[in-house]
Amino acid sequence: MTTTTTTTNDDDERPTHLISPDAVLQRRRANSFELATVLCSFLIGNGFAACVVSGYATREVVNNDQQRVGCPFVPQEDEESTEEEPPAPTNKYQLRQPPDLRSQYLLNIEEEKLTKVRAEEVSRENAEREEMERQEQPPEDPKRGHRVHAWVAVLHNAPWCYKPGYRELTIDPNTGEQTLQHPSAFFIEPATGFRHEVSSPDYLAIESVWNQHNYYVNKQNTGGGLGQLRWDFANGADWEHFLPGEPYELREDCTVPEDQEPLATEEEIEKEKHLDMPASWVRPLNVSRTDFEQRFPDGTKVIYFKKAIYERFAPYRNLIGLVRRLTTYDRLDYDGQAIARWEWYTNRNDLLTLVRIDYRANATEERFEKGRSDCLRSLLRRKGPPIDGEGSDEEATGGTAATTAECEYELKFYHQYRFDALKKLVYNTSCIKEYYDKRDDLLYYREFRNIPKDPVTKEESKLTLITEMFHQNPAKNPVEDIATRCCYIGENKIKLQFHYGQDCITASTREFTKPPKSEMGEEVPYDPNCTTGYVSNPWDPQPTQLDLFLMLKAQLKAEEQSALAFRRRVAEIETLLSERRKQTDSPKLTSSLFDPLRNEEARQLRLAKYEAIKAREEQLKQQQADFLAPYLLRLGSDTRRRPPTRAQVMQLYRDCTVDLRRFYQKLEEELRNRLDDLITEEQSLRRFLSKFQQHFEDAEYDKFIAEGEKLERDKHILQMRLENIQDEYRRKAEHLRRTLREDERLKPFLGDDESSCGRSEGGDE
Repeated sequence: MTTTTTTTNDDDERPTHLISPDAVLQRRRANSFELATVLCSFLIGNGFAACVVSGYATREVVNNDQQRVGCPFVPQEDEESTEEEPPAPTNKYQLRQPPDLRSQYLLNIEEEKLTKVRAEEVSRENAEREEMERQEQPPEDPKRGHRVHAWVAVLHNAPWCYKPGYRELTIDPNTGEQTLQHPSAFFIEPATGFRHEVSSPDYLAIESVWNQHNYYVNKQNTGGGLGQLRWDFANGADWEHFLPGEPYELREDCTVPEDQEPLATEEEIEKEKHLDMPASWVRPLNVSRTDFEQRFPDGTKVIYFKKAIYERFAPYRNLIGLVRRLTTYDRLDYDGQAIARWEWYTNRNDLLTLVRIDYRANATEERFEKGRSDCLRSLLRRKGPPIDGEGSDEEATGGTAATTAECEYELKFYHQYRFDALKKLVYNTSCIKEYYDKRDDLLYYREFRNIPKDPVTKEESKLTLITEMFHQNPAKNPVEDIATRCCYIGENKIKLQFHYGQDCITASTREFTKPPKSEMGEEVPYDPNCTTGYVSNPWDPQPTQLDLFLMLKAQLKAEEQSALAFRRRVAEIETLLSERRKQTDSPKLTSSLFDPLRNEEARQLRLAKYEAIKAREEQLKQQQADFLAPYLLRLGSDTRRRPPTRAQVMQLYRDCTVDLRRFYQKLEEELRNRLDDLITEEQSLRRFLSKFQQHFEDAEYDKFIAEGEKLERDKHILQMRLENIQDEYRRKAEHLRRTLREDERLKPFLGDDESSCGRSEGGDE
C-alpha cells in the first residue's frame, strides 16, 4: 500500500488518536503508526508473526526522505562474460619460445614507474570518492534520537507463527527433543515497503512492541544498536508484558498439547481471565478491485532516490500504457544531464514492455513480448554514423542532429517462430547484417553491402557485395562444402572458401569471373580461363570442367536468390519501421476478456444479446404455429408468380392431416404393445401362482402378490394414457382442420367445396 506519511514533531500537531486500518485504506493518508498498524494487520492475516514497533529512527526515515538512498529498481543489464578461458594444456612437442633478450633492469624500472602511476591513480580515485561521499552526507541532525517513529517487525521462530519457512527446529543436545531456535526478526518500513535488518543504522531505539496477543515494553539497553537485541518475548528480563499470561504459547510452565486447544475448560478460562475486551466495531480489511488497480492517490506516485527519479502509474492511467518510469542523473539535485531512462509498459496492443534510452550513447532500445506477427524481440536504434568498425568512437556516438538516414537499427527476433530462423539483424543505409540460428541450409551469417538510395534522384540502392557463411556439413566432403561465399556484384566475381579438411592447415578456395549479362542467355557460357582455384589437400581429386561448370551455375543461381532476398529484406525492414512509427504515434491498449473494469461495454452487449434471444423465444411461444410452412416448401419458393393449383392444395391438406394421424397412431401402437406385454405377464403370474401356491412360504407369496398388484397398476396407467392420447388426437385433429380451413392461403380453394374436404377427411380416417 502506498500512502502519504505525515509525521510532525511539534507537540500541538502530534496526533491524539489512531484511526482504524479500514479508515486508513479509505483516506489514503496516515502517519507512521497508522501505516504500521495496517501493514501488521495484513501480515498477521496471512500467517506472519508480525508486530508494530514504536521507537526512534533517523530524520530521513521519519520524513520518508529517500534522496540519499540508492535506487533499488535500476535494471541490471546482462553483461557479456569476461571470464578468461582456462589455458590449454602444454604440448611437449611445441616449439620453444625464443630467448628474451631485453634488459631486465630496464624492465624493472618501467614496472616500478607503472606501479607508482597506478598507486597514485588509485589514491586519487579514493580521495575523490571520499570527498564525494563527504559532500553527499546529510547535514547533522540536532534532534537525532528524539524523532518518534513506528515500523513493523516480522519474527522468525515465534511460538505462535505457523507460516512455512518461518519456524526452524533444532535438536536439544540434552533431551534430544526438537525445539525452536532462538527468535530473530527483521524490519519492514511501512512507508516504503523495503526490508531492513535489525542492525540497520536507520533505526536507533525501540520503546515498545505490540501485536494481537500482548503489549511488550523493551527493557534492554539499545545504546550499542539494535543488532544485539533479543526477541524472546517470554524472557521477562528483556520484555515486560502489559497483559500477564498472554499469549498462552509463551508460558514456560505450560506446553500446548497437539490434540488439545489451550484453555480448554471454562474453569481455566475464568482463572486466566483478567480483562474483558469489547467486540470489534471495525470492518474487515477489504481492498476492492478498483482501489487495488488505482494503487496510488490520483493513480500516480513519484519517488526521489539518490540521482534517480522513480515514477509509478496505475494501469490504464496513461493512454500509452506506461506503468513505471525510471530516470537516472549525474547530480543529486537532478538538474544535470540525464544519463539513462527506463520505461515499462503493459497492456499494449503492439506487445511493447520496455523502452530503454541511453542519452550518452544516443541510443534507444524497445523490447517486446512474444506474440507479434513479425516475431520482433527488441529494436535498438542508434543515431549517428553507422558503427561498422570503420569510424571512430566519437563518430559512432554522434550528436542528436543526425537524420533518420544516419540511424543504425539492431533488431532481434524470436527465431524459434520465424520460418527463416532469423535471430538478429543489423541495418543501416549501406549495410545489412543477418544472423541465423539452426537453418536447414546451415547458413548462419549473411551480409549485404550496397550504395545507399539517392534522396535527390530517388534512384534505388545498388547491391555491391554479398557475403554468406555456412556451418560445416558432416555429410559432405570438406573440399565441396562451402564455408564462405562472397559475391562481388560490381566486379562480376564470386569467391568461395571451403571448410578445412582433416589435417589441413589451409582451406580450399575457388574464384569465378562471371560472363557478361549480354552473353548470358538460356545457357551460361563457360570459359575455363575465367576460374581459378586451390585445393589444400593434394590427395583430393582435382575438379573436372563439368564439375566447375555445374558449380558456376549453382553459384549464379545462389547469387540471384540472395539478391532477391536483399530486396525482400529491405522492403520488410521499411514496412516494419513504418509500422513501428505508427504504433508509437498512436498506441492502442488491450484488456482481458474477463476484466470487469474494462469490459463493461462487452458485458452489456452480451446481456442485450441474451435478452433479445429470450424475447424472441417468448414471441415464438405466443405466436400461432404455422402448420403449412413445411408443406409449402414442396411447391418451391416462387409461389407468387406460379400460384398452386387446387389439386396441389388438396394434396397439402391431406398430407398435413395424415401426418398428424400417423404420429398419434405410432404412439397408440407403442402403448398397446406395452399393454399387451403387461397383460401376458399378468396372466403368466396368475397361472404360476394357481399351480404352485401350496409350495411357497408366506413371505414369498406376499412378494408375488405385490408384483401382481404392481402389474395391475401399470396396466391401468397404460390404459389411461392410451385414452388420453386418443382424446388428445381428437382435439388436435379438430383444431388442425379448423385452422387449415381458416387459413387465408387455403380459403380460395376450400371455401367452395367443404363437403369434399369432409369426405376426404372421413376417407383418411
